[in-house]
Amino acid sequence: MSKKSWDKFNRMHGDDTFYGCVDKDGFWFDSSRQFEIAIHWCCMNAGAHGFNTVADAVNWMQTKGAELGYSIIHSDMLRKMYEAGLIK
Repeated sequence: MSKKSWDKFNRMHGDDTFYGCVDKDGFWFDSSRQFEIAIHWCCMNAGAHGFNTVADAVNWMQTKGAELGYSIIHSDMLRKMYEAGLIK
């Protein structure tokens, strides 16, 4: 079975750039056009919520999120990684 093209795999249609949320296994599970919202989706996916500020969520992402293997990847790089077989 052949892999889908990026245009068919990409769930964020259009020419706009966005940030993809990727877990430790390379699974792209959510995305946002805003970086801060992508951080929120990573936190929510991990069950980490209730932060008082965006800075608290960023800190979580840089520490615990990184330990758990979460990444936020710009759409240009996400496409390259998908085409190289690194993103599911």
